[in-house]
Amino acid sequence: MARVEGGRIRLFSRVGNDITNSYPELRPLGEELGSTEVWLDGEIVAFEDGKPSFSALQKRMHVSEDRIARKLAADIPVSYIVFDVLHLDGKPCVSLPYRDRRKLVEGLELRGPHWNTSPSYPGEGPAVLETARDQSLEGIVAKRLTSRYFPGRRTAEWLKITDLRAIEVIIGGWRPGEGRRSDVFGSLMLGVPTPDGLHYVGQVGTGFTDQMLDSIMGQLRKLERKTSPFHNEIPRERAKGAHWVRPSLVGEVVFRDWTNDDRLRAPAWRGLRSDKRPEDVEERGPDGR
Repeated sequence: MARVEGGRIRLFSRVGNDITNSYPELRPLGEELGSTEVWLDGEIVAFEDGKPSFSALQKRMHVSEDRIARKLAADIPVSYIVFDVLHLDGKPCVSLPYRDRRKLVEGLELRGPHWNTSPSYPGEGPAVLETARDQSLEGIVAKRLTSRYFPGRRTAEWLKITDLRAIEVIIGGWRPGEGRRSDVFGSLMLGVPTPDGLHYVGQVGTGFTDQMLDSIMGQLRKLERKTSPFHNEIPRERAKGAHWVRPSLVGEVVFRDWTNDDRLRAPAWRGLRSDKRPEDVEERGPDGR
């Protein structure tokens, strides 16, 4: 979220943390908007080879020291991609249909070195999805033109469509690595909230950079506990050598499908979701799906 008032911009994460200092290259957006007072919703994106990269963005997150943030802004610049407006010049916009909010966003003419308006192709969903596949992008977001904005809530009127599924998970344990990963974890044990408690849905051991391995391992060591946080039984071969942790770290993985025993098929790590708390993760059915 971005709030612009008096030519100054303040940026807020999903959970309300002020992250303005982490992205100094976005401050001129406030100057460009001048006397316009507005609340914007959008996505901060780091690109690699012309494509959004969550791993690249993670290198920019949680850096608030000005000197380091400025250096990272030069090495790994980000862009703020605006897709919605909640409040504009004293008037709330959340109850307006999306087609009207879209016109307001486009009217702001947000085009700059580190900010842009997200593209929109009304009625062209199949063609846009095919283009995303051709360019090896993760997918598209489809929105009903009549949908209002629901602050802090998911809505079936906005759908993410992708060949890969993405899911937010809670880390409940880890298993030691081998070889070059003998000093860190080999895989993370994942769960999702259900009415019965944290439900084990499998493990992920791919998609990690060396920096991620070291950073996550440091956090896991501080969270160790003696008992499993999962309410369901884990197969013995899967739990062998497991270290249990307090379920307080939220991550995101992509996967192909669900297996017959309600596990993630071919999951790959995308990154920690430090903007989310365990209670923010969507509760799923008794089988974890």
